[in-house]
Amino acid sequence: MKKIGCVIAYRKGHTNYGTALVGYALLKKILQLGFQVEVINYVKRLSVKQKVAFVLNAILCGELKCIVERLTSKRVMKKYPRYAAGIKERTAIVEAYKEKKLIPLFRDFVGYSALHEGSKQYDAVVVGSDQVWTPMSLPNKFFNLLFVSDSVRKVAYASSFGVSVIPNFQKEATGKYLNRFYKIGVREQKGKEIVDSLSHQVAQVVADPTMLLNAEEWREEIFAEPQQVGEPYIFCYFLGNNQEARKAANELKAKTGFKIVTLRHMDEYVPEDESFGDEAPYDVDPDGFLRLIHNASYVCTDSFHCSVFSIQFHKQFMTFYRFAQGAATGRNSRIDSLFSVLGINRNRLYQGDVFKIDEAVDWNVVDEKLRSLREESIRFLRESLS
Repeated sequence: MKKIGCVIAYRKGHTNYGTALVGYALLKKILQLGFQVEVINYVKRLSVKQKVAFVLNAILCGELKCIVERLTSKRVMKKYPRYAAGIKERTAIVEAYKEKKLIPLFRDFVGYSALHEGSKQYDAVVVGSDQVWTPMSLPNKFFNLLFVSDSVRKVAYASSFGVSVIPNFQKEATGKYLNRFYKIGVREQKGKEIVDSLSHQVAQVVADPTMLLNAEEWREEIFAEPQQVGEPYIFCYFLGNNQEARKAANELKAKTGFKIVTLRHMDEYVPEDESFGDEAPYDVDPDGFLRLIHNASYVCTDSFHCSVFSIQFHKQFMTFYRFAQGAATGRNSRIDSLFSVLGINRNRLYQGDVFKIDEAVDWNVVDEKLRSLREESIRFLRESLS
């Protein structure tokens, strides 16, 4: 049995549900295909010089805001104790999910030398989905598999750059690491364009790992027994602070009379969200997140993965752009690519009228496109690792 090393987006204390579900789905599918798999967990031992290089790279990429937010998060926690208590509760339950479903497959490598040497024990190393190839990640030599020995096959599955354009100062280095791969599967059309233009590779657009498992498989994960239909509600899952999205959701609430269930402060503290929504639980793990989508009457979101599961579960949903269109660090291309590949009407993208959420969707057409994409993607994964 071939032994596969898997690199997934993971950070202890990180509570993004999509990231956890992506990692779980990819690992489960690789195991279903008959491979042995371990998650390569890089325990960094960075020098001061390396830390400075990371910050300088972030500044050049226009991502200094991310660094500032990490440094100021503790200050925000101290200022808003109620918020801090909620985040502590959410973090604990998400970490418990990871301990059960992800951590048993982890293999720690402490320091870069151990990481490089350890790569030689695998028949292939695959870097998984989500925004693993953002310009910020280039210097750490991890998600781009620069640590992997030349003798080991390198595969990318549904990797995302997260941006539409690579900064000019990174283009040459990006092309060099892409050329080391055996096969490259990307999540978005924009990612394919980047790979094809900067390297000698020809990338294939494949399904996000969460789409490798069908809706019934996900239901088996999240429901131990049949569920009774409860009170109707609108599920709102917003990662950004777009207040127009909250206003639109309240308009939908006023028209339908349905309560709003929301998950507050997912990526950052949003003061206005303290008064948004009728219910805002914190004790929600990734499976609970899926149940909230599955059982909702309507879904309003700016999240790629919440949109994916809304499609999987045939929900009446509306997706809002999280980033300004055309922004250098914007990451809307993944939403555009998802809608295009699956033939989702762009009325599902908010353009000022939230009530278009009631327009019918031809789920037969969408399901057929998704089935075809899933089959092609599983074939790509199997053949790349075999």
